Amino acid sequence: MIETEIIKEKKRNIYSSYFSNDYSYKFFFKSILHHVVSLEVYENHNLDGISFETICANVPKSIGSRSSIQSILNEALDKKIFKKFQSKKDKRIKNYFLENNFSDMINNWLKKEHSYFIKANVNQ
Repeated sequence: MIETEIIKEKKRNIYSSYFSNDYSYKFFFKSILHHVVSLEVYENHNLDGISFETICANVPKSIGSRSSIQSILNEALDKKIFKKFQSKKDKRIKNYFLENNFSDMINNWLKKEHSYFIKANVNQ
């Protein structure tokens, strides 16, 4: 059953990230909040980036507080996972973007995820 294989793969991703030497991979699966903040930045990476305020507005408060989100953003900047630049539209706002290596890691993860879901659709 393909659903079981997908679940096993998801668990492998999470468990293996804990022991990984790659801090980017570890960061991506560190918590649900790390995961969704990463996906928020990824989704807006090729646009104009995403501000702290927009991330806070998008992430449900039950997943993470503003201070937790800020801590994750600071960690990502410190570990060179995200970068931050002044907004082109409003100089008062700083927008977050992915560093290239983190972007590549997420793209590879997405390709692998996509292949599992394609396989699931074929087997239905």
